[in-house]
Amino acid sequence: MIWDLFVLIFYFVIVFYFGFHFAKNNQKEEDFYLAKKEIHWIFLLLSLVATETSSLTFLSIPSLTFKGDYRFLEIAFGYLIGRTVVALYLLPSYFSGNTISVYEYIGNRLGKSPQKTMSFVFTISRLLGDGIRLYISSLPIAFLLEKMGLKLSPEVLGMIALTTLSIVTIIYSVVGGFRAIVFTDVLQWFIYILGGIFALGLLIYKLEIPMGEGITNLQTLGKWNLFVLDYLAEGDNSYFIVFALIGGAFISIGSHGTDLMLVQRVIATKNLISGQKILIGSGILVIFQFILFLLIGSLLYLFYQGQTMAPDKVFSQFIVNEVPSPILGILVAAILASAMSTLSSTINSLSLTWARDWGMDQWFSPKALSLFFGITLFVSSLIPYFLIQTWEKGLLEMGLTIFSYTLGPSIAVFYLAKANKDLPVSGRVFSGFFLTSILSTVAIGVGFKISFTLLIPIGFGTLLFLVQISRFIYKKN
Repeated sequence: MIWDLFVLIFYFVIVFYFGFHFAKNNQKEEDFYLAKKEIHWIFLLLSLVATETSSLTFLSIPSLTFKGDYRFLEIAFGYLIGRTVVALYLLPSYFSGNTISVYEYIGNRLGKSPQKTMSFVFTISRLLGDGIRLYISSLPIAFLLEKMGLKLSPEVLGMIALTTLSIVTIIYSVVGGFRAIVFTDVLQWFIYILGGIFALGLLIYKLEIPMGEGITNLQTLGKWNLFVLDYLAEGDNSYFIVFALIGGAFISIGSHGTDLMLVQRVIATKNLISGQKILIGSGILVIFQFILFLLIGSLLYLFYQGQTMAPDKVFSQFIVNEVPSPILGILVAAILASAMSTLSSTINSLSLTWARDWGMDQWFSPKALSLFFGITLFVSSLIPYFLIQTWEKGLLEMGLTIFSYTLGPSIAVFYLAKANKDLPVSGRVFSGFFLTSILSTVAIGVGFKISFTLLIPIGFGTLLFLVQISRFIYKKN
């Protein structure tokens, strides 16, 4: 166990090194947020994948095949379709101007009120969604502390883990800025991918039945199924192939076309062609990542077959209970890597949007804003302690659902900005339409128990409907 702690400390030292090494390059705002657009597109591609691959992916994706099958890959295929749409339709507009925040594009087209409203909604959704990611990434660290013999409650151990993870992430994000975050992301991508490959190999080694027999058992149980062609399969249409592809595409259009944290990595490259390579290439790479983690879930099912296990915690428990020292420390570092890459990017992007979209750069430095949002994100990570026990779905779907409430109306805003049509109402009224669309999507989703794959198209259509109705009334008058 001492060696595991040594590995984790060594990992933190490397992260700190990246932060302080690149600190000297952050004298100006553009340096801190975009690294002067000097980073090669391949590094930005890996940073993008590492950023979107949070601890939810590392720990919760295996739970999908542990309790089900491979139908989540349908959504991943939709992701690739959505990124292609963004690369060909939205991205050229982002490179046509000289904006640092993507919401400045909205401000230039639709006015300051929609710009600030988009920024505010982005802030709230990121704090809530990434708070869940920070929470789940603390679970294996809490397990590790418990295994070391600390006689504390799970809640206290979780708080210790959350605090440690938050402090380290905040320090290197505040000190190093965007450049440090990108290159740390690349390092963390290699760490968690190698960790996943090792976990897969260890599961194969530890299985007490031949792999051929295990594959046959999974086939008999229907756990290799990929495409869901039945509209009401098992009473849930979330993964009906049409809905899954459309939902996945909309999720990706919203996240990679309108979410500042992810778009920031694309517009940080030097030209449009490089940005398109980043978007489409990341979509392909993410599919292979999902396959790796889904395979782990299938083998976890074989390994724990017959035992009652919580799906969202099964991979964490396997890592802590079955992985030998010091490899355990490396795998825990991989979990930290998947979490910290997302959290550091969230801190930087929240700092960026409040600096540029709200004009806070007149009063606060980028580092001061980053510190503030780092602390705020830590506070938001405490919310899941009060929600997890009552939430019916898994943590992954919980995180996707939170973002799905806002992504549909956000896509509609960017679509209207791209269409470059005059709004029939003032910017403030349009902002009201935007917020109404979000609340309507929440009400429809909760009231009718709509699957998260359909929430984004519903939100998209709701805002366009409100704008069209107002245009009709304006013309009639």
